[in-house]
Amino acid sequence: MLMIAAFALYFVTLTGIGIYFYHRNKYASDYIIGNRSVNYWVTAIATQASDMGSWLFMGFPAAVYAAGLFEFWTAIGLTACMLLNWVFIAPRLRAQTEQYNALTLSTFFERRLQDSSGMLRSISAAITIYFFTCYIASGVVALGRLFEAAFGIDYFIGAVLGLLAGVLFTLIGGFLAVAWCNLFQGLFLLAMILIVPIYGTIYCGGIGAVLAATKTYGVSLSLISQTQSIIAAISLALGWGLGYFGQPHILINFMGIDDPKNIRAATWVGISWQILVLSAATAIGLIGVCFFNHAIANPELIFIDMAKTLFPPFIAGLVLCAILAATLSTMDNHILISGSTFAEDIYLTCINKQATQKHLILVSRIMSLAVACYALYIASDNSSSVYKLVNYAWSGIGSAFGPIVILSLYTSTLTRNGALLGMLSGALIAGMWPWFNSSVLPMVPGFFSALALAYGLSWYERARTRHF
Repeated sequence: MLMIAAFALYFVTLTGIGIYFYHRNKYASDYIIGNRSVNYWVTAIATQASDMGSWLFMGFPAAVYAAGLFEFWTAIGLTACMLLNWVFIAPRLRAQTEQYNALTLSTFFERRLQDSSGMLRSISAAITIYFFTCYIASGVVALGRLFEAAFGIDYFIGAVLGLLAGVLFTLIGGFLAVAWCNLFQGLFLLAMILIVPIYGTIYCGGIGAVLAATKTYGVSLSLISQTQSIIAAISLALGWGLGYFGQPHILINFMGIDDPKNIRAATWVGISWQILVLSAATAIGLIGVCFFNHAIANPELIFIDMAKTLFPPFIAGLVLCAILAATLSTMDNHILISGSTFAEDIYLTCINKQATQKHLILVSRIMSLAVACYALYIASDNSSSVYKLVNYAWSGIGSAFGPIVILSLYTSTLTRNGALLGMLSGALIAGMWPWFNSSVLPMVPGFFSALALAYGLSWYERARTRHF
């Protein structure tokens, strides 16, 4: 009961934030992007928190537990590419989306590339909604397992309860509620993910005991192991890190900051947060080797089982709310963007061009709910891997949009047809790559193929125009 009370307190807090911001959504720009009024502290933490999700507490520690410190290349790639994202993408994207009066990435592509057909906007919206549904499903799987492991609740019922929590405050409060909730959740999960490895190390008998256990069970503490090359390490880093340049749920936070001059300050706050949480998640995976004598049935439950052992029920409940915080901080962005993308880029463009602002907000909420329900259907299979679902969605979106964002902001060569080819090729290659059972992550072939094809066709079209 005490653990349930801790979760209930957390839910009430999130819902309260959503209700507070409900009356501030008078226009679609308020609901979708907060009217570009978010300060740098909220932007920094909300951006980073919306990135990690349940993967931070379940997928990544499980990977470290199984493969050792070689998996830390994921953290290296994420941190390095996120820093590049803050420095080179955020300022220009913030300025240019305001210049083109674009509330979504799809709208920005259309107006930046002067596409009057609506194809660019509609196709990019469809890609976003498809992969975001898979992304939301990964969060639903994590929530189902969280409630099942923490309270013994049936997996599907737990998934429904967790999804309802994310949908409720997102639909009520829109972008501002999501941003401020993510600030709260980002700070909360930072505290919790630091506490658990500290107490876990003490419980195991100190750092020496943890290191001895990794040696006993053959878990490598080397960044480059005997079975992995530097090429494989770089591939792992890029396989995750490159995705940052095209993730709408991250880029929308850049678009919503109040002043582009504040991006520099937000950068250092956000990167500091990221380094801390990724280091702590790595430690949890290594400590789990000693804590469970390398014999836990499902490594994705390391954090949950560790917290239940280390703390009394109410404190354990609060600690486990960190998984809820990480999951909802990602899921709420995906739910919001899926709905707003449909309303702005499909409904307004193809169905009802005369829709009012209130009508668009209503359509956005209805579509957000529909996407959430379909994600629940996907997640009804409890055998799904959180790590694989996240990687699939992350790779598909990053490959489709990352190259187009970079080329849109930094070249005048990109054409509409080049952008379409890049988007479709990136999404298809990354989406189909897992079928080939390759050790190379889908992001690498998807991203670089999309970049080459988008630039190559655009260069050809520009050269042909100049020639004639």
